[in-house]
Amino acid sequence: MKNFTDAISKTRRNIQKEADEETKTLLKGCRWLLVKNKENLKAGEWQKLQHMLEASSTLKACFEFKEAFRDLFDQNLDYQSAEKRLLARVAGVEASEFIALHSFAKTLRNWWQQILNYFDGRHNNGFAEGVNLKIKILNRRGYGYRNFSLFRLHILVAFEPVSR
Repeated sequence: MKNFTDAISKTRRNIQKEADEETKTLLKGCRWLLVKNKENLKAGEWQKLQHMLEASSTLKACFEFKEAFRDLFDQNLDYQSAEKRLLARVAGVEASEFIALHSFAKTLRNWWQQILNYFDGRHNNGFAEGVNLKIKILNRRGYGYRNFSLFRLHILVAFEPVSR
């Protein structure tokens, strides 16, 4: 989804460059409205998003593509049915005129097997990403460490379960 939202942001910037002044003003600073999940939008944000999507049919199509992909991953599908639906969605993106979304489709094709494996057990790498982030923060907080064994000890202490 991150790759997809990046592609949508790139498309929005391209549209904004070529748009008239009124549309530029409407699209300025609206990136987060496009990438936010539609059920998480507040009433005012939803209204602003609707105005923005009315101003650009291209952005509306991109937003609908994004929501369709997100809905696909929220459904409880088995591997084969997920593959069929994902193939249809990727074919739709590849057939579209949006160049920025084509790179997203290429990324999907390159990681096809790994993406479809998500539907086997609904596992993702969120935990590993959290651990990596915590280690990076420890390193930043320590302004780097000259001694690896000291850095290792700080990591072990940070991940030690608290017994109280």
